[in-house]
Amino acid sequence: MSYSFNNIRISKYLLTILLLMAGCTNIAEDPLTLKIGAEPSAKMRNDIGIEHFLAGRNFEALLQFNQANLADPTSGEIHFNLGLALWNANKKEKAIKHFKKAHKLAKGNLKILQSQIVNKILKEN
Repeated sequence: MSYSFNNIRISKYLLTILLLMAGCTNIAEDPLTLKIGAEPSAKMRNDIGIEHFLAGRNFEALLQFNQANLADPTSGEIHFNLGLALWNANKKEKAIKHFKKAHKLAKGNLKILQSQIVNKILKEN
């Protein structure tokens, strides 16, 4: 996927790097859904958090992802989502901890294992 700005084409990867380098708080990655069979309360809270996140309501998303994490602290997807919301809230240190935990608990989820932000953080920390 690429984006055009004043006739300049920028790939999604390059855009993510540019945003991170510019100190922009938003990340060009979307939150992750939970797998079938996930703890029901965690799934419900995570789904609501995703809706808030995608609508730009980061504070509400963060609240829901925290509740999902209380229901299932072993979900890499929830830790990834918490990392995204915390990063957007400019709480980088906490976000980094959750991205690291997401990688540890990924259980083969390629969206976590191949995430540009997670891999950048793991490389730098």
